[in-house]
Amino acid sequence: MGLATPYVLLVALAGSLSKASGANALLVQRAAALHWSSGLGWVARAYPPIPLALARLVPGGARSLAVLGALCTGWLLQLTAERLFLRSIPPPTIALLTASVALVPAFWFVATTDLSTFATLCFLSVALSGLLDFTFNRSTQSGFIAGIGFGLATMCSLAAASFALTGALAAFLVTPRSHAPREIARRRAAATVVLFPSAAAVMGWGFLEWRFTGSWTRSFVLADPALATFGHRLWGSLGDSLATTARDLAFTPLLVVATILLLVRRPWSSLAAASVVGCTVVDGWLGVGLGSPATVILLAAVSLVLVPESPSLYERLLLWSAGLLQVAMGFGGLSAGLPSVSHWLSHLFGGAG
Repeated sequence: MGLATPYVLLVALAGSLSKASGANALLVQRAAALHWSSGLGWVARAYPPIPLALARLVPGGARSLAVLGALCTGWLLQLTAERLFLRSIPPPTIALLTASVALVPAFWFVATTDLSTFATLCFLSVALSGLLDFTFNRSTQSGFIAGIGFGLATMCSLAAASFALTGALAAFLVTPRSHAPREIARRRAAATVVLFPSAAAVMGWGFLEWRFTGSWTRSFVLADPALATFGHRLWGSLGDSLATTARDLAFTPLLVVATILLLVRRPWSSLAAASVVGCTVVDGWLGVGLGSPATVILLAAVSLVLVPESPSLYERLLLWSAGLLQVAMGFGGLSAGLPSVSHWLSHLFGGAG
């Protein structure tokens, strides 16, 4: 948990300056408004269930949720470093690549102010890592981990559902092609393992809500008011989502470099990066996007998942350069690309000054 210490101190600084977390405070208010009843009518207001349950059960309000998010950073960063180590990446490179995510203000902002979104990112990171191991190394255990990760992420945000669907398609397409009944069944099983927990989460919650409230979607709309509204402009909203995602990509040069290196080694594997970017575009279009700060962190985390094994000196130099540029962009481009993070940072450290 030593890796989480700076973030816990950041929460303490924000608390001493009475800088309340808007997203966490809103989550606490929503949780407090839930009234348990035997009729289960409360399910219409109880999505996403995991963050709301934490907000209801953890004492201390928004500040406790901020501390919980800060503690999760240690687990996420340690898990990331372990994955890189298992792929024969030298320790100095591991340290720099992990720092390229941990040192950017967007990571501080999401981890300490929005537990719901940060929990989604943590579960998605685990799921995507397991998915790659499942599809390319045929690890059944990783397949189950990927499915469970997608399912838990979906119970934190509806945005994760598109990633689960894309992961299931990837598992189906990458599994060896054959018309033999056994191989067809194997492909279907691979896709089901990845998709089922997430699909069960959405469909099961929707059915439960319909059974006790008469509506399939009320809780989803309460969690994401822009769900399927498309800004009243179907194709215009798609263009807006594409532009926003392209702007977010500018903050993650490491993803571009990792994708290029993967393209040289495993051309088809580079589609993994394209699919993740595609999911962020679709989520923004559907009105369930995680927001620009969280999207930047997600794309940065995906770049670490895609770093090739045993990189050569030339490849390490490219990764180092991209990592340093990513940290520089994380600070230098805030006012232009991530105004919410820029405002939070200036408000926080301006008050400390």
